Amino acid sequence: MSKVHNFIVTGGCGFIGSHLVEALVLHGQNVLVIDDMRTGNYKLKSNQVEYLHQDVASAIPVGKFDAIFHLAATPRIRLSQKDPFGTITNNFNSTMVVAEYARRERIPLFFAASSSTRFVHHQENPYTFSKCVNEEVLQLYHKEFGLEYHNLYFYNVYGPREADYGEYSTVVRAFKKCVENNEPLRIFGSGRKQRDFTHIHDVIDGILQLLTTKNKPKNVHLGTGNPVSIMDIAKAFDHDFIHEFDKKGEAEITECEKPYIDAQYDVIGYIKKWKSDFEEERILHNVNKDLRKVEEKYAKIDSGQ
Repeated sequence: MSKVHNFIVTGGCGFIGSHLVEALVLHGQNVLVIDDMRTGNYKLKSNQVEYLHQDVASAIPVGKFDAIFHLAATPRIRLSQKDPFGTITNNFNSTMVVAEYARRERIPLFFAASSSTRFVHHQENPYTFSKCVNEEVLQLYHKEFGLEYHNLYFYNVYGPREADYGEYSTVVRAFKKCVENNEPLRIFGSGRKQRDFTHIHDVIDGILQLLTTKNKPKNVHLGTGNPVSIMDIAKAFDHDFIHEFDKKGEAEITECEKPYIDAQYDVIGYIKKWKSDFEEERILHNVNKDLRKVEEKYAKIDSGQ
């Protein structure tokens, strides 16, 4: 991006948002972050970023901005089942405020849609329902008021700064924590469920390519097109695991089909670069395992054993 733009990023202190803010700044852009910091608190130290610690639904300050990324939301399907009212009202109200702001200021809106809306019936859980409703809102604003908007579909994003939601964490984050605590990996069911796992760096690259694309598609699918089973991920960690058949995971399948990815390559040039076989996790685990062996060896020497 040769020209300097001013962006708003809601949820810019969270996992995906913080990486996007970082990338925009590295490309010389100015960013206003609006985040209540309930699910993330990462702040980049830069004069190009201003942070507002507040709920997105409360207000968006007046200013000259070129686009808005709406990434703020109450996340996770299983968490939404514990607080359906909070999930639906928060996700709906914040999207309404953002959509109205974008309509009034006549700027494009990039919305963090959910891949679960493509593979799970919208009435199956509060989170997916809220995302489906938000897509309907944006479509209405587009038809009635000419709002330019683009749905960004993320597929099980993993990588640095991924939030820890305890038992509601994503598979990769939960497995990493088990390895760190030297506990067996917990697999819900048989482990045959497949998902499309996408590294955060691929997602950010795709968004940046979208920004420089002249004729932007309405729906942008940022995935790999190569679904991986939960069991394959567990094996990649090279760690003990157990099956829990009395508990349910999230969507049975949230895989990004090849035609979606091929379409993104044709339109915006998006192509994944990071391996989705979790090679870096395997390497990290093996390094940590070797370090533990060395530490145990010297501990025995120190104790005279």
